[in-house]
Amino acid sequence: MNLKKLSASGAADNIRFFGLIKGTEKDYYVAEGTFAGEEEEPPEGYEPPADLEPKGTGVNKFTYWVASSTVGEWTKLPDLEPRHI
Repeated sequence: MNLKKLSASGAADNIRFFGLIKGTEKDYYVAEGTFAGEEEEPPEGYEPPADLEPKGTGVNKFTYWVASSTVGEWTKLPDLEPRHI
């Protein structure tokens, strides 16, 4: 039901359950989808690297969200930068 709620929010298309990360303090549920929302403004003073792959291509083809419970709020993870790989 929580995935349907995320999909209905208009934040993503083609949502699916991606997996579960077991943590020592709590677990994280991971959802994968294609981002359908508007581009977010980067934090002030942040200059994206020149070789950052645009959203929807390459390593940023999919967008990921995490929640700490099956009924918790979804948090969108940031796009990957070359330094992350």
